[in-house]
Amino acid sequence: MLTIYLAALAFGAVFIVASLVAGAGSGEGDHDAGASGEGVAGATAEDVAGDAAHHDEGMLPKVLSLRFWTYSLGAFGMTGTALSLLGTSPALHVPLSLAMGFGVGTVVCWVFRKLQKGSAAAPVDSSSVLGTEGEVVLPLLPGKVGKIRVRLANQDLEFLARSGEDAALETRKKVVVVRMENGVAEVRSAPWKD
Repeated sequence: MLTIYLAALAFGAVFIVASLVAGAGSGEGDHDAGASGEGVAGATAEDVAGDAAHHDEGMLPKVLSLRFWTYSLGAFGMTGTALSLLGTSPALHVPLSLAMGFGVGTVVCWVFRKLQKGSAAAPVDSSSVLGTEGEVVLPLLPGKVGKIRVRLANQDLEFLARSGEDAALETRKKVVVVRMENGVAEVRSAPWKD
């Protein structure tokens, strides 16, 4: 039984360390469509909006996630190894290890879920964004959707955006929001900021 505990502990530890190195949320596949800059600059608004619909999940999919199993196996393996080395009987260490693994996995998923909900900004009225100056974070290519960051109500907010000009607007270019339509900002360059 100790071999099973050690294998579970090693598996959990490797994936926990990998998720910490890669950044929070990478162990579960929770990604922002624009976080890495890949795929969004050439995407349409409908493509990105469709991806965002998959992120609002209940607790059951979270329990079935890689994050849940990573932390569950790590806690199961650590508890089982410790209790085995202390000489407890299998009738005691097996159920305790299973309970600890399930409990830790569930709590970790719950905590990440609460943190993700807590980090979401309150809904923004589209009229309050009009005229706001911002900065391009993902290039705005003609006819394609990118992303901008604006400062509103002491918060940095990111919006999907498209250029209202024929030329591409590169990363870090200063822009101003001229229109909001279906959650996508139309922007123009702000030459007074260059």
